[in-house]
Amino acid sequence: MATRPTTVKEGMQMEENTFSKGAALVEKVAESFGQAYFVYNVEEGRFLYLNKAFVDLFGPEAEDFLVTPTLVLPFVHEEDKAFAYDQYAKLLDQKVLKGTELRLQMPSGSTKWICLSTQVLEEKGRYIAGFAEDVTKDKEYLKNILMFNSKKNSTLEILSHDLAAPFTNIEGMVEMLEQELQSKDGVASDLIQYIKENAQKGSDIIRDFIDNEFLESAQVVLHKERVNLSQRIGIMVENYVKLGRPLIAKNFSMDLPQEPLYVYIDVMKFMQVLNNLVSNAIKFTPDHGNITVSAQDQGNKVLIEVQDNGIGIPDALKPALFDKFTKARREGLKGEKSVGLGMSIIKTIVELHKGQVWVESQEGQGTTVFVEIPKD
Repeated sequence: MATRPTTVKEGMQMEENTFSKGAALVEKVAESFGQAYFVYNVEEGRFLYLNKAFVDLFGPEAEDFLVTPTLVLPFVHEEDKAFAYDQYAKLLDQKVLKGTELRLQMPSGSTKWICLSTQVLEEKGRYIAGFAEDVTKDKEYLKNILMFNSKKNSTLEILSHDLAAPFTNIEGMVEMLEQELQSKDGVASDLIQYIKENAQKGSDIIRDFIDNEFLESAQVVLHKERVNLSQRIGIMVENYVKLGRPLIAKNFSMDLPQEPLYVYIDVMKFMQVLNNLVSNAIKFTPDHGNITVSAQDQGNKVLIEVQDNGIGIPDALKPALFDKFTKARREGLKGEKSVGLGMSIIKTIVELHKGQVWVESQEGQGTTVFVEIPKD
């Protein structure tokens, strides 16, 4: 028996049914991953579509967004509202935005972080389609990592500076003993040489560990995110104040804006830059000297300063300061080792952030390092 040919209308119906089934499957997969999909009509100012995951993200109130889309606005964290409006304008201009992170203030008082990926579609009207993901747990995890990383960096730097002095003293005393015993006791001389070599090795191991870790930080692609820089600087300086008080006789202070100072940075790398600048200030500032970290909001840019009243930089060394393995490298006041890579890596990371770094210094009066970066 011959099969009846499919009519055009039947073919279109079959294609439509297949498309609907495919769309339903995609939506089911999206729901399982907690992605909240939406379609928004820009001209009419209303949502055309919200999937069920929006209820998980916003709560029962999400069901009312289709009728009254402005109900979503009170959920946006007060500090992020200006940012949200700015991102909306940018989306309309650039057509696509990926990975926009902002906070939601929930009626319960808790805070949620969401990550938005959006696109403008223009077909018989103007629409915004995209999806939102709850990244609160990821942000909390990263926050804890950054706090421990900052504490670890400060602790390592403090230990390296604190241990450099006794190692240097040991080396000096060993040399004196070596001179006294050189012609008297061959065994004692051998033991003294052994102590001397190991004191130098211990000091080098500590410094090499810190230098290598900083060197590796400049060799990875940036992962930028929106961060309150004032908060991060505050954590870093507080670590030096708390951890360094019994070990480092320096006065640490900070001068930061009262309002949150949000910038897009790779937090790990950029805070390593600031940590290294503070470390340099410690090396070249005498005991009971002053070290200040400050930040200024300059509109589209941010200016950070690390200032000390230490021994300063001689004019002859300034031109080569940012060179790799620079001739400007010097031992710290307590004998801290330098391989001449620190300022070169700082410059590399700052330039990866599309910023610039420069130094003002007067010998005998102190040094200020300036780091200027765009906010996004």
